[in-house]
Amino acid sequence: MADGTQVQVHSVTEDTELHCWYDRESQAQSVYVELGLSDGILLASYNGIVGSGMPASVYHGIDRRWSIPPLTADGANKLLAEIAPLAQRVLDGSDVEWDGRNHVGRILTDDAQAAYDAISELCEAIEPEDDAVLQVWSMDTIGEGWTAEEAGITAATTDEELKQIEVRLTEEFRDGMGFSAVVIDGLDDYLRELRDDLAAQAAENEDDEDEDED
Repeated sequence: MADGTQVQVHSVTEDTELHCWYDRESQAQSVYVELGLSDGILLASYNGIVGSGMPASVYHGIDRRWSIPPLTADGANKLLAEIAPLAQRVLDGSDVEWDGRNHVGRILTDDAQAAYDAISELCEAIEPEDDAVLQVWSMDTIGEGWTAEEAGITAATTDEELKQIEVRLTEEFRDGMGFSAVVIDGLDDYLRELRDDLAAQAAENEDDEDEDED
């Protein structure tokens, strides 16, 4: 059995912390709750590996994972708090053993297995429309979204101002759709393209004026 290992909950601090969408990928990274059988760390995170790969510690059952939707900070922390006493029961009835080739995590008691199954049920019960779930949209889905004029963008808009505009538009979209939290992937690139197109057009017009003067 685990030698007195205690659960250590690592809290989520930002609403978008569990969201990651890598460039050129068709969807966001999967999200999970993880319990380390050797160190007792209980956390929520996204999978940093593209595709179906996993760390060796997960493959060998030392770190146990349960899939969840991307949650807001409050939603994730409430879930972790609910899981914590169950996770302690898992730790109390589990151990990391040498199987002759690798160290592997094993659940050794019926109570630990029951707690493990209860964690699975909690994670599987989260519905996509729950307020705790971060709503993920992309500009590919939204389409044009906003014109430069609607967004308040000009050829002279700075990168810092674009970040502020991105925050404002995301908040407006969130409130308009009735979500508690939302992220719009690709919005930053979309706004930058609007600004750059205006800047290129302004430069072209300036060149035309110079030619007319000559």
